[in-house]
Amino acid sequence: MVSKKIIVKGVNGLHIKPAGALSQVALGYQCAVYLKVRNYNVNAKSVLGILSAQVRQNEEIELVCSGEDEEKCLEGMLACIEKYNG
Repeated sequence: MVSKKIIVKGVNGLHIKPAGALSQVALGYQCAVYLKVRNYNVNAKSVLGILSAQVRQNEEIELVCSGEDEEKCLEGMLACIEKYNG
């Protein structure tokens, strides 16, 4: 299991476009991927799961990947979030 905390800097947080992109990245890997924010722990392979967490601007999230390709998945997820953090 690998994990990393990151601050979501996008003005609208994880709205539909970054949530969709994030779930698409997660679906490309075999490992389990979860997003932890506040008291929520959601499946990052589900766009509705990500949206249900209602991640806002300047909020810290933790990405947790567990499985055979966990490190590559974490790198891909972080790169996707950074793309929308501009």
